[in-house]
Amino acid sequence: MRLVLPTPPNSAPPWRFPVLAVAAPMVVSVALWLITGSIFALVFAALGPVTAVASVADQWWGGRRVHRRESARFVRAVATAEQELERFHAIELAALTDATPDGPSILRRRHDRGRWHTPPGTHRVVLGTALIPSGLDVSPATNDADTPPQLLDLADRARVLNGPLLVDATLGVGVVGPWPVAMACARGILLQLARMLPPDSHWLRISDGAAGALSTEDWLAALPHRRSDPGPLHAGALVIEFGAVGERMASLTVAVAATESRIPPSCRVVVSCGSPTRVVQHPDPSRRLALRPGFVSAVEAAVWSGSLQDDPRARDAADPHGLPEMVPLAPLLGEAVHDSRTLACTPLVGAAGPIVLDLVTDGPHSIVGGTTGSGKSELLVSWILAMASTYSPEHVSFLLVDFKGGSAFAPLANLPHTVGTITDLDEHEASRALASLRAELRLRERTLADAGARSIEECDLPRLVIVVDEFAAMLAEFPDLHALFTDVAARGRSLGVHLILCTQRPSGVVRDTVLANADLRISLRVNNRSDSEAVVGVPDAAELDAASRGRAIVRLAGGEATRAQVAIATPDDTRVAAQRWSAVPTPRRPWRDPLPRHIDPRDLVAVGAGFPFGMADLPHEQRQETVTWHPEGDGHLLVLGAPRSGRTTLLSGIRGWRMPAEPPIAWDALERVVETLDDGTAKAGVLLIDDVDSLVPRFSAEHRAVWLEWLGRLLREGPGRGIRLVLAAQRVQGELQSIASLLPSRIMLPHTSRQDWVLAGGEGSEFLLGAAPGAARFRGHHVQVAEFPIRLPDDAVPRSTTLNPARPLAIATSRVAALSPRLRNAGWTVVAPEPEHASHDAPAPGTAIVGDIDDWQARWGLLGSLRETCQVILEGCSLADVRLLTRSRRVPPPLPSDTRWVWQFHPDGSLGRARL
Repeated sequence: MRLVLPTPPNSAPPWRFPVLAVAAPMVVSVALWLITGSIFALVFAALGPVTAVASVADQWWGGRRVHRRESARFVRAVATAEQELERFHAIELAALTDATPDGPSILRRRHDRGRWHTPPGTHRVVLGTALIPSGLDVSPATNDADTPPQLLDLADRARVLNGPLLVDATLGVGVVGPWPVAMACARGILLQLARMLPPDSHWLRISDGAAGALSTEDWLAALPHRRSDPGPLHAGALVIEFGAVGERMASLTVAVAATESRIPPSCRVVVSCGSPTRVVQHPDPSRRLALRPGFVSAVEAAVWSGSLQDDPRARDAADPHGLPEMVPLAPLLGEAVHDSRTLACTPLVGAAGPIVLDLVTDGPHSIVGGTTGSGKSELLVSWILAMASTYSPEHVSFLLVDFKGGSAFAPLANLPHTVGTITDLDEHEASRALASLRAELRLRERTLADAGARSIEECDLPRLVIVVDEFAAMLAEFPDLHALFTDVAARGRSLGVHLILCTQRPSGVVRDTVLANADLRISLRVNNRSDSEAVVGVPDAAELDAASRGRAIVRLAGGEATRAQVAIATPDDTRVAAQRWSAVPTPRRPWRDPLPRHIDPRDLVAVGAGFPFGMADLPHEQRQETVTWHPEGDGHLLVLGAPRSGRTTLLSGIRGWRMPAEPPIAWDALERVVETLDDGTAKAGVLLIDDVDSLVPRFSAEHRAVWLEWLGRLLREGPGRGIRLVLAAQRVQGELQSIASLLPSRIMLPHTSRQDWVLAGGEGSEFLLGAAPGAARFRGHHVQVAEFPIRLPDDAVPRSTTLNPARPLAIATSRVAALSPRLRNAGWTVVAPEPEHASHDAPAPGTAIVGDIDDWQARWGLLGSLRETCQVILEGCSLADVRLLTRSRRVPPPLPSDTRWVWQFHPDGSLGRARL
């Protein structure tokens, strides 16, 4: 609706004095007088002023008539607009009241057709009457400075409405003040909620923390809504909650208390019934207004609630099958049983009373069907708690598998009976599941055989109940597990292993071989008749009311299908069951938790003379143990892994000599070990080489070939002298492939991709995507490397000889022009190579014979002849130059990057390092 404001009265047109009309006759009169000389011509000059005065008087008189007419029109228009405003506001108020009536309005309705027909998701209630923004549009805008005050007042009145103040009931409403007044205000709000929410799909819960507050509120007990157990008490407050059956929506809360401090935190809107009554708390500050509540007396509320009994929907709210809407588990829990051959318990209630479920008598296995929101998780939790409360951990234990993230079984984690909780398997965890459960079956078979027993009834062995939520989802991702569960279903009765398999769509998912051994069937609400018939043999589960969470159809060992209601467990039930068996020893765990990501080296147990470096996971043996590399038995070791995968950490845990990463020093280190092989002085030990794939390319081609030849010889001949090598690399390729074949043991640390893993020699099925650093494969087992403190190589310098300043130098260099001045500055006498230097007389001390490659070649043999009398130096020469000048095929050691390092040609024909 739009209110069109009247236009302001038009102002009278402004009048002006006609100056030109006065001046023109005067000018003409003067001109005629000058021309004719007649004095009578000046008479015409008086006509101008007379005419001008008459014109001004006429304008003034006409303007007054227009002003009176416009003022009268504006007064009539304002009165009409005020009538329209009142009519529009009355229409708006009627629409709001009809859509969301307050408590008194509900009482006045004789035939309330809107009762229990509120659209889903609409939870608005009226707190009372207040000045609220109106939905009326006002035009034109009234922001002009010349706007009359009547229009400004009219526009201001049009923008607000003295109407119902609405709030979202999901925010929770608290009412505080003197108890009779606050309760009368709260009744008006509660009547609206009781009228809004259908009794056949909503529950009512009352928590009385204010002594005697309910004595006048008998009308609440007469409401046809389903009852729920009282919630937590709030001191000094009466709390009434409405909620939807079978939905996990937030409850609609109304709380009444004497002071605001006693209102529970769930009430985000607070009304204070004082002088004046106003909203003192609201998430929207603009809604904190003074208001006039719609008070309802206790007598009026009782009359209204009594009238609901004649409504058909109120009569239909009661269950036609005689089942309670909500059943607590605690009264159904039995006494502790220390010696029993059954697993009988009562987690369900039928029309005739509690229903006994026994996996031993009615099983040995169970299939549970039900769609999302039907109450499967509640059934599993209550069933397990009922068994755990009755039977000792020495009699039964539980292995819980939840493919929904672990939330379903979270309340059961602290039970002493729980031997493992598995959530969201990956490929690695699925393989562990296969291995661990098969190992459990083998263990039980051996135990029975050793005892000469045919079944668990003849042997002191606890029963194991494996509970799987979302069984179909697990099999869809890991079909290999189906064969395992088929095996367990076939042999579980004699071995004391029971299955409770829960799935949303049992039809076509659970194989007949499993169904044939699962005589205990339970189906909560399912989406179609075929799923219901696949579980319980009748279509009734497809017809269960979606609003009744926990309704189920139960069929025991070929008996008739029976309707039942699942009992609901509380945290107190879990605590009581755990405390009941706190003194009983914890049962053996058939399922070990995955290896921890962080292992303290001090927790490793050394076995033999090897080096313990981590923990191995042995699910096929249901255990985990320290894994050790034994140099004598395992031979050389190759460690492969991506950067930051734990290679250096692993090497830090092996006692041995760690080769430095600089090529010159690594050359010397390997050369020394090879020399000990040649002279028979080799000592047993372990040589560690990290990042070998990065070290090798840093050698020149000639040096690389020699170094790899030494490494290969050491790998072949070292074990005979007690020498073992540990090589670590990111990947093995090129020249290192032949070296890798000489290392019989291999540890595979995490790789960046499955392709890299396979190229490194790993099995594709063993690749772990996103594995933590230190997660490895060794001897076919999954291993987690311990976090050893990083141990760096010892400081070392390249092997070299010290030049004797008292002996002359003979230098072959490619940089004569640069080197000669430096030698002169150092006090050397620099001369060029001459034939006379070949004499047996040594050059004078302090002499440096310096020449380039061509100079020495031109004097063939001169450099070699000077080895006895001079210190022969090769500076800035290539390996080809060295071979040419020394006439030796031996490869000199690699030089460090510092240009002061040079080769020295020794008298015995060997080549070593020196520093200028």
